[in-house]
Amino acid sequence: FRPDVQVLIGSVKLRHDSMYMYCDSALIYEKTNSVEAFGNVRMEQGDTLFIYGDYLYYDGMAQLAMLRHNVKMINRNTELTTDSLNYDRIYNLGYYFEGGMMTDEENVLTSDWGEYSPATKLAVFNHEVQLENPRFTLTSDTLKYSTLSKQATILGPSYIVSDQNHIYSERGIYNTSEDQAELLDRSVLINEGKKLTGDSLFYDRRAGYGEAFDNVQMNDTVNKTMLTGNYCFYNERTGGSLFH
Repeated sequence: FRPDVQVLIGSVKLRHDSMYMYCDSALIYEKTNSVEAFGNVRMEQGDTLFIYGDYLYYDGMAQLAMLRHNVKMINRNTELTTDSLNYDRIYNLGYYFEGGMMTDEENVLTSDWGEYSPATKLAVFNHEVQLENPRFTLTSDTLKYSTLSKQATILGPSYIVSDQNHIYSERGIYNTSEDQAELLDRSVLINEGKKLTGDSLFYDRRAGYGEAFDNVQMNDTVNKTMLTGNYCFYNERTGGSLFH
């Protein structure tokens, strides 16, 4: 080994500013202020952020940690698992790019790539996004999610599917803890042959009703009728609707 490289073996503990790193063995490159860590890698920042993996390359200059294989990031009740995670300590941002899964008390979210900020508790998911909730499944291509409010922000074509109904929306928010949605851009609610469309929709899954506002249209494929108006209240439990 080069004289500027330190070799550490057995229960290694390192510190960089407020970040502690643990591993089975490590190589410290003094010239580049970087570290390679091997086996049972663990990073700890305060008492709220823990990152685990099989391998770590840490660039001390850029304050960038690159963890590979069996990676897990835990931030309070949020857990992110992936095979490749980069964690930027300057921006306090972890991001993955080879598929990942995030779980909290309410939901399981998966996507091809995404990012999570332990500071803001906000996550952004991209490509092949799926949010699994005990009551419904949301699929999309781009989704923002707050682990604090449990609110998903829809940013592109998305489907929300449950035993009761199907919802299509391209923009809006779904609060998964309240089970309420506020949807824009001609969103659609389909329930037992009835298709409700409006410039904006409000839906309350627990109460079992939906409201549509402006340029409202309801197509009833069973009774072959169509109603239009500027407002509709739809009770999905009784199938009744009120237009005006």
